[in-house]
Amino acid sequence: MEEIKKWTVYMIFLVAGFATGVGTLGLFPQFWLEYGLTGLIVHVLFLALFAYVAILETETVMKSGYYFVELYHKLIQRRAMIVAILTIVILFLSYYTANTMLSLLAPFVGTGTVGRLIAKLLMFALIFLVLTRAKEKSFAIMAVGSLFLVVAVIVTAIAFKIQIPENATFLGMAKHMLVARTSPSLDMIRDAALRAGYGVGLGFAFYLMIGSFLNERFNPRLIVGTGILLQFIVGLLSTLILVYAVAPSTPDRLLEYVYGGDEGAIAFMGALPTILKDYPVLLILIATSIFFAGLTSLLPASEVGLQIIQSMLKTGRNRAATYLIGTALAIGILDSPPSIADMALKAVTVSIFFTSLYELWPVLASRERTPMAMGAGVLAALLFVLGGLYALITTFKAGGIYIASALLAIIIVGFGLVGDALLPARPEEA
Repeated sequence: MEEIKKWTVYMIFLVAGFATGVGTLGLFPQFWLEYGLTGLIVHVLFLALFAYVAILETETVMKSGYYFVELYHKLIQRRAMIVAILTIVILFLSYYTANTMLSLLAPFVGTGTVGRLIAKLLMFALIFLVLTRAKEKSFAIMAVGSLFLVVAVIVTAIAFKIQIPENATFLGMAKHMLVARTSPSLDMIRDAALRAGYGVGLGFAFYLMIGSFLNERFNPRLIVGTGILLQFIVGLLSTLILVYAVAPSTPDRLLEYVYGGDEGAIAFMGALPTILKDYPVLLILIATSIFFAGLTSLLPASEVGLQIIQSMLKTGRNRAATYLIGTALAIGILDSPPSIADMALKAVTVSIFFTSLYELWPVLASRERTPMAMGAGVLAALLFVLGGLYALITTFKAGGIYIASALLAIIIVGFGLVGDALLPARPEEA
């Protein structure tokens, strides 16, 4: 029983770390400040729906008796879907590794092509070491890293509150933005769903993988629900950190961050070393929090990719890790230029809606689903399709290099739908 409790705690922090990406620290506060209390409530509703979907996915695999990759091969016979998810994992690793390591290295190597490449090489080396050397302890290492992340964010929030001088006018404006009640709009609903989707981390088959390692002695609702709740708490603390981080600057900087979209958030995070130049300890704390937020998302995503390769190719863990990291690094070299990296990011952003639908597919195909589970699954599937189509159209309209993003997303998503005929037959089918 004690072993079950220990691994339950490990799994809770594993879920929390995976769900808490850099977006939780940089983009959730932006969303809350822009849409106020109304937006936060809408976000929580979507977060609850997607958390329930994640629980359903975990339970479906756990009860099926199948390993999650075999579920696609043998039960629902949609192998191309799991290949599409693997492709997204690889693309995600190819650019997100740079973003994570640059949180520590940017002041030394810059954020250009060379700096991004150096950051990727170091990050991939670290991931490869964990995957191949830790082996059966890899989940425990990820969980400990996630615990460190949560502690780091709490310490950072307290430090910012104590060290940044109070500015009644400035903080009063920020507080007013956070508690403002506005009429719901399509933009608010779209952004709330988007932030909630990222907040749960659907589309990477992570919850399917978790279900493969649980049995009836574990409570997936406790594990997934508590993990995502921790992610939400980190988001709330991150908002406190970001509000106080702008205080040494001007209220205009806050408004530029809030209403500047993704580019405004990126620009703000890049300006933090300048804004906090008189607070080196705070700068180190926030950089550490961002690094661990990235690391605790990268390691579980890498584990998913490794296990998909290992299962599909019937190969050992070390060789599968070599294939995964080698492929992601090769693509990472190509998308090291910031403009190409942004193109890859947009392709993943569009595709993730549809791979979230592919990840949900086993739940929709299950014969044991309850009416409530079916209703939640259908509603989530509808949101994924509508969100994906909207993201695809928006990306096309952006023009330029983003047309390549949209086309790449279409190829990945299309293969997931119709690519089974292109895959070689399994040995039992030959």
